[in-house]
Amino acid sequence: MDTAILKEIGLTEAQIKVYLTLLELGTTRTGPILQKTGLSGSVVYRAIEELIEKGLVSYTIRAKTKHFAATEPKNLLRLWEDKKTRIEEALPELEAKQKPAEKQETKMYLGWKGIQTAYNSIFDSLPKGSEYITFAAITRNEPENVTIFFKNYHRKRLTMDYRVKLIVNKEDKNEFVKKYGLLPGIQTRFVADYAPTGITIYGDNTLIVTFEENPMAIIITSKQIAEHFKKIFYKMWTQAK
Repeated sequence: MDTAILKEIGLTEAQIKVYLTLLELGTTRTGPILQKTGLSGSVVYRAIEELIEKGLVSYTIRAKTKHFAATEPKNLLRLWEDKKTRIEEALPELEAKQKPAEKQETKMYLGWKGIQTAYNSIFDSLPKGSEYITFAAITRNEPENVTIFFKNYHRKRLTMDYRVKLIVNKEDKNEFVKKYGLLPGIQTRFVADYAPTGITIYGDNTLIVTFEENPMAIIITSKQIAEHFKKIFYKMWTQAK
C-alpha cells in the first residue's frame, strides 16, 4: 500500500506500521505487533499511545492484559478534517502577517470615449474625501464636448469631496482660467518652466492622457511609479506660484 496519504495527514512511519498491522491482526496484544512490525518495544508503545490519542486505536483489558485494535479506517477522514479546521483557524493570523503584494498593471484606453472611461475610473478606486494631484492638460481649440465633460467631471468630484492640487504651465494660465475659472476644491499653482501635462496621480495609479490627433489614456498601477511622479510634482509645487 502507498502510505504517502497517511503521512500527509500527519502519521509517522512508526504509527503507520502499527496501525496497518492492527488492521491486519485485529484485536491483539503488543507481542504480535512487535513481531510483525520489527520495531522496538519503546517505539511501538509510543506509537500505540499516539494512535489512541488520535482515535485510530482502542484497547480492552482482558485478564489484566491490554488488547489493542485499530478503529474503523473512516476515522482517518476526521484527522484530515481536523487538520483542515486547524489551518482555517490559523488563516486570519497568517494573512495578517502577510505583506500585501504590490499590484502592478498597465491599461490603455483609446479615443475620446476611452479617455472618459479612464478619468471616471478615479471615482471607482479613490475613497471619498481623498486628495490627488495633477499636471493639467490644457488644449487650445478644445472641442466643446471635452470642455463639457470636464465641467461635469468636476461637479462629480465635488460630490466625492476630492481635494486636488493642480500645476499649470504659465503659458496656459489664460486658457485655463477662461475654461474653468477658479474651480472649488482645487489648489492651483502656475510654473514658469515647462511642466509635464496630462498626468494625474491618485493612490498608486498614474493616469497619462494625450488629446492630440489620436487621443489616448494610459493608467499605470504601480506604487513605485506613482511615488516617482509625486516627488516630481511636489518639488515643482514648492517652486510654483
